[in-house]
Amino acid sequence: MTDIYLITGFLGAGKTTLMKNLLSVFNCGKTAVIVNEFGREGVDGAVLEKEGMVIEEIVDGSIFCVCRSDKFIETIVKTEELDVDYLIVESSGLADPFGMQEVMGIVDKLSDKFHYSGSICVVDAKNFKRVYALAPAAKQQVLGADLIFINKTDISSSAEIKEIENILQDLNVHAPIVKTVYSKIPDVEQIYALQWRQPDMAGVLLKKTIGISKFTLKFDSVPINQLIDWLKTWAGKTYRVKGFCEQHYLQAVQDDVNVSDFAAEKKENFLVVLAPAGEALKEEITKSWQSKFTVAMQVS
Repeated sequence: MTDIYLITGFLGAGKTTLMKNLLSVFNCGKTAVIVNEFGREGVDGAVLEKEGMVIEEIVDGSIFCVCRSDKFIETIVKTEELDVDYLIVESSGLADPFGMQEVMGIVDKLSDKFHYSGSICVVDAKNFKRVYALAPAAKQQVLGADLIFINKTDISSSAEIKEIENILQDLNVHAPIVKTVYSKIPDVEQIYALQWRQPDMAGVLLKKTIGISKFTLKFDSVPINQLIDWLKTWAGKTYRVKGFCEQHYLQAVQDDVNVSDFAAEKKENFLVVLAPAGEALKEEITKSWQSKFTVAMQVS
């Protein structure tokens, strides 16, 4: 029997870091990973390949949207051939987890080898209030959670954390709440004891995600420090930016930009941008690039 764990959380909350930590928790068994990216270019899969086994990266749509759900179901069932003990699914930051109920209903008809343990939602203590007000998916992820991690508590005040905790408890009285830093797991027994609470709301596969603009910036190499400075001028207007430039991994949650070394070779430089819907930001990014750099940039 393979236990399935779903990781949810809005863009930049710390899902990929929790994925790495779960791989350590499950190090006594055989673990498979499914990564769901909303943009066309996969980023998290490349990061996780150095930590564990990524069997499939599903890009350009949520695994709970009709457009990608068939691929998701097929990938789950395929892991039966690998005889794994644990299957960890990192959903897109825009995913509505209530679709998991319908997905598992189909999986159960195709195989009796899977057990859905439940959903772990990662909440960004610093930015949750903003995304909660703007993005319906953030609320749905909390409502559908069986365990909630309030992450980044080291850069949040006690008052901010308490306010967010109250919001989460009002939304979901059933899920235990854990305060953490870097998505660390203080009590592994909470993971093993995770139990899916089938919510009253029926699982529905969504046809599309409303109010989100997703696009990719591809460019030739530029000095990393200049790229960071340029990114800081507009990242605050987005939900999430992440990608690669040469041997560097870049990610931004609003105006908080972080860069780390990335040893694996990347054939091209790109940034995946997820932002509120509209063309104005694309135009602003393009104009600011042209004013700062001489090399071309492609927006797709």
